[in-house]
Amino acid sequence: MISTRVKPGQEAAFRAWEQRIATVQAQSPGFQGYRFEAPIPGVQDDWLAILRFNNERNLQTWFDSPERKKLLQEAAPFLEEFHAGVVRTGFEQWFPSAPDGTSAPAWKQNMIVLLLLYPVVFLFGLWVQTPILIGKAGLPFWLALFIGNVVSVLLLNWLAPWASKGFGWWLAPASGAGNWISLAGAAFIVLLYSVSLFL
Repeated sequence: MISTRVKPGQEAAFRAWEQRIATVQAQSPGFQGYRFEAPIPGVQDDWLAILRFNNERNLQTWFDSPERKKLLQEAAPFLEEFHAGVVRTGFEQWFPSAPDGTSAPAWKQNMIVLLLLYPVVFLFGLWVQTPILIGKAGLPFWLALFIGNVVSVLLLNWLAPWASKGFGWWLAPASGAGNWISLAGAAFIVLLYSVSLFL
């Protein structure tokens, strides 16, 4: 995520420069997508650029590239501030990277977490939270819910790595595999959601 503060009156020059750098970075290895957001009065004063790369190594290669450094020098006259940082999904510790350093897409990680989280929360609430923590122990709902969340996170530390191995074919498909692998895996996960809801 790149946050940029532009000097007053230089917005048009900045937009033209942003289009140039967007074109060049799209050719960088591992590039997966880009979003550009203008400032919103009263909400954010900076221009935001959100880049997606398939792994940090390719992102760093782009950051260190001579092309990017040259473009940044061109932008210096109309920039006040410039900050860049890496943002992660937060689930990487549960989903190991492939040998080439590539991480599973965030949407796949999120689908697996939801697949695991729903039954854990549901069953804990049904078997422990309501009858024992609230019923027998007399704990207030907010405290029982907090305990349930702690237990859910602890269980996911074991369940998510186990599930990531089972879904490795989908999370990190073999090189050259078509998009049908991603679609088939997503459809299978949705089927498992339906089974979980039905049960």
